[in-house]
Amino acid sequence: MSQSAPVAAYSAPRRQMWLWGTGTIADALMIQTFGLVLPIFNTGFGLDAVMLSWALMLPRLLDGITDPFVGNLSDNLHTRWGRRKPFLLVTTLLGAVLVAGIWWANPDWPKSWQFAYLIVCATLYYMTWGTYSMTHYALGYELTDDYHERARVMAIRTVFLQLVVAAVGWTYWLAQRPVFGGEIHGIRWIGAGMAVLIIVTGLVPVLACKERFARVNRTHEPILKSIKEAVRIGAFRTYLAVRFFSAFGLVVFNQIIFYVNTYYVCGGDKGLATKIIGIGTMLTVVLSMAVLPFVPRISRGMGKRKAVILGCAIALGQGCIMPLLYTPANPYLQLVAAALTAPLIAIAVVLRDAIVPDICDIDELENGKRREALFTAVVSFVYKIEVSFCVVLVGYLLRFSAFDQTAKIQTPEVLTHLRWFTFAPNIFFCAVALFFAIRFPVTEAYMAEVRRKLDVRRASLPAVG
Repeated sequence: MSQSAPVAAYSAPRRQMWLWGTGTIADALMIQTFGLVLPIFNTGFGLDAVMLSWALMLPRLLDGITDPFVGNLSDNLHTRWGRRKPFLLVTTLLGAVLVAGIWWANPDWPKSWQFAYLIVCATLYYMTWGTYSMTHYALGYELTDDYHERARVMAIRTVFLQLVVAAVGWTYWLAQRPVFGGEIHGIRWIGAGMAVLIIVTGLVPVLACKERFARVNRTHEPILKSIKEAVRIGAFRTYLAVRFFSAFGLVVFNQIIFYVNTYYVCGGDKGLATKIIGIGTMLTVVLSMAVLPFVPRISRGMGKRKAVILGCAIALGQGCIMPLLYTPANPYLQLVAAALTAPLIAIAVVLRDAIVPDICDIDELENGKRREALFTAVVSFVYKIEVSFCVVLVGYLLRFSAFDQTAKIQTPEVLTHLRWFTFAPNIFFCAVALFFAIRFPVTEAYMAEVRRKLDVRRASLPAVG
């Protein structure tokens, strides 16, 4: 580390890091479960893909717009319980109700009723998950000032995230088991179990974690001024570009790959398709978790910036070989991509997320505020606007491809369109993300100097928090 770095940066006990990380299970269950809405409401309830895409887009768009306001409110909130915990408590309980309740639309309802029910649930769902995730992240950013320990915190979060991803990867397959009497009844039982797990894990950070900066930002900062100061930081703008373009093609890919897998690779066999998805998810999780203990060491050896560049390059390479691996001749060949790239991409994503608290430090140095929730909210806002557009785009792409949700076998023209719409955007946007990753300016030496200046400033001020 640079000689100008602080001798001993603050770090919370490891036990508190793991207790905080437990809340990731609630966070991930909320959003990962909601990812099943498109295929289940489309092929299970029979809701039109375009109508469904609008029902998912509009709530997410509203949630994205309100995120910065909620984040700014959290940063400036003063209660006896802190800035984050009141939000975590309420959204944990509400999130559990919504995870269980969203599947209780009736397949016999008119499609307009299904649409209305889904859009109301989705609006509450997105705003609840968005607030929980934002404040949970913000609480985690306070756990350490150390440049490399921040990678450890994000690695701990990713351990819990991967566990949920592994479980949810089998959810659709499990919902189709005969014991449930149909996938709709199956997902209702599974949703009820997930609701209980959300309550148990979501309350752990509320009860077990201490807020370090509970009494900072004594003067309320107007939202527009806060946002302007945040986006004025050049490193943050570049960071947003990397995340935006990394996600764009991937979101489209993840939404349409179910259809490519089911109707092109598996010839309409939904059971085989969901089984392969489950195996692929498990493989990705196992390989990713195998490398997570080494993330702090990799951070010290490579640095977060270089790791993000490498991750974007690997994602681009993976995108280029994907069209060759999704083939009816060998449905399981697609697992090769996960085996080859999952560990390295996992490392890059963890270290990318660990950059946000560095940007919060830069903001404190330049503007004198601790705004972890605001930065998380702006990242979330950009992502949700992007995903909202992608969801609607996917709905129209499915319609343009002439996909028929009532047919088990699709025409060759439909399958060709689906493959183009799945793979081409992912390749293009991965390349753009790599371009911006190379331009990211923040290095370990730069952050060491930021930390030194902050320590000097803090030492001259009365203690807070």
